[in-house]
Amino acid sequence: MDAPYARAAAKVSGTASLLGSKNVDAVTRGTGTNQAGVYCVKVSDSNIDLASAAIVATLNNSRGEITAIGGPHGYCGSAIDTITIVTSDSSGNSADRPFTVAVL
Repeated sequence: MDAPYARAAAKVSGTASLLGSKNVDAVTRGTGTNQAGVYCVKVSDSNIDLASAAIVATLNNSRGEITAIGGPHGYCGSAIDTITIVTSDSSGNSADRPFTVAVL
């Protein structure tokens, strides 16, 4: 993935497949919930403090909403090296959506 100004980045399909990445080990479905649209993006660079980092996320070719949580969250096992992503459709219902996330 070409992201020269990001410390970490990932392009993810709605089915949680990692399509491209920089300093990201893996993307999995959230384990602390059974709702759709919950993803766990594991950052591989241990020098990145997600709790204080600027994190930007956007949906790819979909209408809806996206939230990126940089601090530990129960949906992703409260891991400190993982960004929790929650996506929904344009009506606010939980939904699987493709997205891109970057840590600046």
